[in-house]
Amino acid sequence: MIKGIFSDQTSTFLLPEEPKFGEPVKIKLRIPKFLGKSSSDIYLTPEKNPNNYKNEKMQFSYETKDFYYFEKTFEMPNRVIKYHFEIVLEEKNQKLKYDAMGIVEHRHIHDFFLIPDFKTPNWAHGTIYYQIFVDRFFNGDTKNDPVSTEYIYDGTPVEKKEWNKLPEDSNGHREFYGGDLKGVIQKLDYLEKLGVETLYFNPIFVSPSPHKYDTQDYEHIDPHYGVIEEDTDDLSQKYKVRTTSETNLKKSDELFLELVKKIHSKNMRIILDGVFNHCGSFSKWVDEYKIYEKGILSDEKSPYKDYFYWHGEKDYEGWWGYKTLPKLNYSSIRLWKQIGEIAQKWSGEPYKIDGWRLDVADDLGKSFEENHTFWRYFSKLVKKANEDSIIFAEIYKSPLPWLERKSWDSIMNYLGCMDPISYFLTGTEKHNDAFREDLFMNSSYFVSAVNWALSQLPMNSKHIALNQLSNHDHSRWMTRTTKNIGRSSFLGHELADKNKDIDIFKMGLIMMFTLPGSPGLYYGDEIGLTGFTDPDNRRTMPWDNFSEENKEILNFTKKLIKIYKENPVLKKSSFTFLKNEGGYLSYALWDKNEKYVVIVNREEKEIKIKIPIWIIEKTQGYAEKIFSNKPFTEEEKTDFFNGELIYTINEKTVTILKLN
Repeated sequence: MIKGIFSDQTSTFLLPEEPKFGEPVKIKLRIPKFLGKSSSDIYLTPEKNPNNYKNEKMQFSYETKDFYYFEKTFEMPNRVIKYHFEIVLEEKNQKLKYDAMGIVEHRHIHDFFLIPDFKTPNWAHGTIYYQIFVDRFFNGDTKNDPVSTEYIYDGTPVEKKEWNKLPEDSNGHREFYGGDLKGVIQKLDYLEKLGVETLYFNPIFVSPSPHKYDTQDYEHIDPHYGVIEEDTDDLSQKYKVRTTSETNLKKSDELFLELVKKIHSKNMRIILDGVFNHCGSFSKWVDEYKIYEKGILSDEKSPYKDYFYWHGEKDYEGWWGYKTLPKLNYSSIRLWKQIGEIAQKWSGEPYKIDGWRLDVADDLGKSFEENHTFWRYFSKLVKKANEDSIIFAEIYKSPLPWLERKSWDSIMNYLGCMDPISYFLTGTEKHNDAFREDLFMNSSYFVSAVNWALSQLPMNSKHIALNQLSNHDHSRWMTRTTKNIGRSSFLGHELADKNKDIDIFKMGLIMMFTLPGSPGLYYGDEIGLTGFTDPDNRRTMPWDNFSEENKEILNFTKKLIKIYKENPVLKKSSFTFLKNEGGYLSYALWDKNEKYVVIVNREEKEIKIKIPIWIIEKTQGYAEKIFSNKPFTEEEKTDFFNGELIYTINEKTVTILKLN
């Protein structure tokens, strides 16, 4: 394949990066000189007719030692612009098409696209996330702990467990450990020293479960996470008093405000989980527990009937059939207004949260039109309340249709980070449900998967996409390194730890931090916490029981975060793959001034490779090793000449090199 042709949407190749309607836009393309005399057309297409391209000749702009640069300037219209390039290699009598995935060979075009007036906050580009599952993080106030048999949920009494006990599969959504917001406040210094920048919380609104994706009351923080001042010893009334007492709700909201202020005082950000596709059966709109007396299960004339879908008169629709998760009906304009007011409450004063993660965002409603239109309405309200906030969505497919309509800012980057890293390094699917031998150490698949995922995001979405290797929905990254296939329900808890591979774990972390996006740690990732898929991935943080291994991994993570923050090009820059074969690959992160190369060797043997660094316009100098999962000395440098770096890398190693 021909190498060296390049364009992207960083400031080197696109000015401005976030064009406004009516603003001049300059797009650049780079072509290597060794290809001989060349020219290029840019193919632009209006949003309304994506098959009717308008091709325009690009102008020669300037040249460097090894490259010609071409450019095209036009005025940004008030519509989405999609574009790709056609390059004419005149001396070779050959035409090439180049798009957001690179040179087009035996595949469809994946255009670059520009969205007028689509702006994302600078703080979010490459921010370091830390995800907190509150009930399992730290118990800072035992007075608000749920009590065993406090209420019946999904047919069985809830249970309060000891902190060091493991979650049980059969009872995972009814087991509580007592983590709360005071616990987070008490650990903010720990998080600050770790170096994370943005805290993303699993749901914290009133709810009967520890995961809280079954919202009971969107208007208030759950007193079990906040403050319980008004209480009773009468178990038949305890849950009602605790979760509906105006005193408890007011005090809990005030505690949350205190948390937000403390987070902001440390120059960190806070993101909340927005669960608006469905609520919970305890919701005041449903009222299974009969504590509000206005819900659809407690009042035949409930004002909330139009908030739900119905099969007959008395059978509401549950999401995926789960009656504990009633699906919300976005045909109801009243519901739109209600959810919009909730979003504005938490996004505006006094709380001023910094954004939302949207749960199962593409499932909301019953049609794409209803879905993206509601999310655009939601987004406008949030941005009006706090223009510096972000919205990213949980989705497992291309988000393009939503992004180009400005319904979201970005996504959870499963397709461009979690999946390809997991398969390449371990062959293991993200739930530990399968081993894919065909994808294990398959660098060609990795390159293709990452390039495709990146092509589905405009540049400003790429750098705020949430990169993770673990979270509350999937097995822990450390457990995937074991290659033990299955779940704790039939494998038990012990196999989550057996045969874990610390080298592979660290390799994955480095790759997550160096692929385009914003790196995200799920609480405990920084110490190598294990666990199969939920609920086993929701084990408690072992604060009083860090092993020597935990401490060593924590030290490694802190060093990785420090390197990431000290080298801004790792946060936001151009990205390109350089060379790959079998179980090794290399890629570059670079801008006009600084160039970095990441080399990944998953093979069980040392390899010597030649890396074409002329692609990032570096021909002579030395490569300085700045980080690796293996021990190294700061003096390790490798000279390179004629645009080629010859490098020997140990087995199971990722190395970050800075080119000087």
